[in-house]
Amino acid sequence: MNNFVKGILVGVGVGLLVAPMKGDEFRRLVSERMGELRGYVPENEQLDIYKNQVTDRVNQTASTLKDYAQQAATTVKSSANNLSNIAQNAGSTVKDSSQDIADTTKDTINSSKNNSTLNNTGL
Repeated sequence: MNNFVKGILVGVGVGLLVAPMKGDEFRRLVSERMGELRGYVPENEQLDIYKNQVTDRVNQTASTLKDYAQQAATTVKSSANNLSNIAQNAGSTVKDSSQDIADTTKDTINSSKNNSTLNNTGL
């Protein structure tokens, strides 16, 4: 912001220098305009106050964003753990179910063989 104000002052000064005027008239005009500009330019203390306010707001925003990022990371980690547990439970259920199906199939085959053997022996 300070450079911006300096740029404006330099621009006004150059504009005044290239304006077609007499020396006395030009000096009077420069003096008046500098007086006007001094009223618009904040003092160094005021600039420091503005700078501190902006710095504080930026720090607060950065802190808030950091907190949000940590919350998001925690939520993602928790969700990943939950999904992992669900996947493990599903895997165990599928394994148990497949073992039950295999056992039932074996029992059915053995039962069919026994019935077939009994029928062949005439009992």
